[in-house]
Amino acid sequence: MKQIAILANHNSISSDVFALLDYFEYCNVLWALQQQTVTPLFHCYPVSPDGRALKLKPGVELAVQPHPWQQADALILPPAYAYRRAELAALAAQSAAYYSGLHQAAERGSLIAASCTGTYILAGSGLLDHRNATSSWFFKEIFQSLHPNVHLQLNKLLVQDGNLLTAGATTSYINLCLALTEQLAGEQFARQMAKIMLTDPNRTSQVPYMDLSIGLQHNDSLIVQIQTYLSQHLAQPFVLDQLAEQFHLTKRTLLRRFKTALNDTPLNYLQRLRVEQAKRLLETTNQPIEQIVLQVGYEDVSSFRKLFLNYTELTPSQYRQKFMLGDTFNCCPTERLVAET
Repeated sequence: MKQIAILANHNSISSDVFALLDYFEYCNVLWALQQQTVTPLFHCYPVSPDGRALKLKPGVELAVQPHPWQQADALILPPAYAYRRAELAALAAQSAAYYSGLHQAAERGSLIAASCTGTYILAGSGLLDHRNATSSWFFKEIFQSLHPNVHLQLNKLLVQDGNLLTAGATTSYINLCLALTEQLAGEQFARQMAKIMLTDPNRTSQVPYMDLSIGLQHNDSLIVQIQTYLSQHLAQPFVLDQLAEQFHLTKRTLLRRFKTALNDTPLNYLQRLRVEQAKRLLETTNQPIEQIVLQVGYEDVSSFRKLFLNYTELTPSQYRQKFMLGDTFNCCPTERLVAET
């Protein structure tokens, strides 16, 4: 029986902790049915930094038992509630009690995994230094500033470097679980679990899911005005000199302040806005791609297709096929149809 330890802390997201426990219990159910055995495939258990019951939000208490978790076959660091730089930086201290044991487990060759903001905890241990990893795409700049020695590959949904596995934002934990299952129980069993979880095991990229309009928070009110202006004039030709003159700045000052506030150039920022608007139109309308291209400020469909592919790793047609909503959004269309009959 394989041992899997969930190294939670009191700030861990409760749904993620329970989702991990449930996933490996699903594995045990499938294993029991296939093998006709009462011996579980996995023993998955939570631990806490201080050995006390986990007091999770919102008011959920989860008992923990003493386990030699440093000897587990796999250790998982679940995400925690943290959305600002100070909160993300504090995650390492909240789980510092685990770090000595994590290094021991790493030396033993145990699989060590983290997803979403849990990757900040793993990075805080130093184990990710000079290693490849992924994390939540929407905290890119914060991760890079806090952990500059980590080779971040945010385009990837899942990254394995040796015995360290990291996964991207939110539901990528399912792919992380499938990767652990494959290594601990074999590829065929992992693929069966993927079907049970209704998850594509070949999902490899976060890029199609990135919202390019989400940027750094900053306090430069003039740059905020320029951002608003650009978002309201997507289709207009971009001329840097004219933009600087309109806001009474030199071109050099505009570029410097834009870089300081958003770590980007005005043109790159505008391109991101244009691609994001094109994504919304592809998701919500039946407009021809040629018409959408004109609405976001381009005339050459071929050039825009290359730009779109660069930002999303999908062509506009592929993106529409993957993400387009129906006439009305309904999470359970089959139930609706049954109810109407």
